[in-house]
Amino acid sequence: MLIPFIIGKNSNGENQLIDLANTPLLMISYCEEEQLANIFSQLQSLSYPFKQNDYYISSLRKCRIWKIDIQNAFTLFKDEPDIGNVKNRVKMMKLVNDEISKRERILKLKKLPDFKRYYSLNTWQNDKLAYQFFVIDDIWDLIISKPKSLGLSLMRIILYGPQVGIHTLFTSSLSYRNLLEQLISINPSITKELQQKYGLPEPQKINTLGSELILTAENLIFYKKTGSMAMEKLFLSHTK
Repeated sequence: MLIPFIIGKNSNGENQLIDLANTPLLMISYCEEEQLANIFSQLQSLSYPFKQNDYYISSLRKCRIWKIDIQNAFTLFKDEPDIGNVKNRVKMMKLVNDEISKRERILKLKKLPDFKRYYSLNTWQNDKLAYQFFVIDDIWDLIISKPKSLGLSLMRIILYGPQVGIHTLFTSSLSYRNLLEQLISINPSITKELQQKYGLPEPQKINTLGSELILTAENLIFYKKTGSMAMEKLFLSHTK
C-alpha cells in the first residue's frame, strides 16, 4: 500500500486497512463529532515521501477536535471566515482546481498516464508532487452554498483530482445517497461533466463514485468499497 490507513478491526482484532492512494473519494458518515477525531488525527499523522499540504473546509472548533495542524494546511474555517489563509469557499475551490490543472500539465509534459506512475518516479522529478487530500465537513453546507457554481467546481475536483493525486474526503451526519441528485438539481451542467467522464448512462448516485465509511452510535463502523453493494462490519476499537 502506498498510503495505508486504518479504518477499524475485524472480529479477530486484526487491523483493517485501505490504501488512500486507491481511494479517490471517501465518504464518512458519523453520529457524533468525536468519532472523527482519531480518523483525522491519523490523516494528519500520515507519513509518506514528499507529503504536501492538504485542504480543509471546516470550523476552527472541529479542527481542534480533529487535531489538525492549522499551520501546515490550507484551511477554510467556515464558521470564522476571517481566520485562516483561504477566506471563502470560492477561493478554496479555485485553489484546488488550479492545482489540478497544474498537475495535469506536468503529467502531460512528462507523458505519464496517471499520478501513481508519476509518484513512483518522484525521486527523479524536478517537481516532487505528493498525494493531497481535500477534506470537507459538512458537505451539505457546501452543497447549499452560493454561488451555485460551487457544485460544478466540487464535481470537477471529485472527477479529475484523483488522476493527478488529489483525493476528496467528505464527512457528514447525513446520508450521501441523494448527494449527486442534489448537485445535479442545483447545477444541471454537472450532468455534462459526468457524461464526459463516464459516458452514458452517467452515474446517478454519489456512492457509485466512492467508498463509504459509516460510524454508528454503538461505536461500530461499516465500510463499503466503491461500486460494491456489500457492507463490511468492522469494530472501532483502534481508536481506544
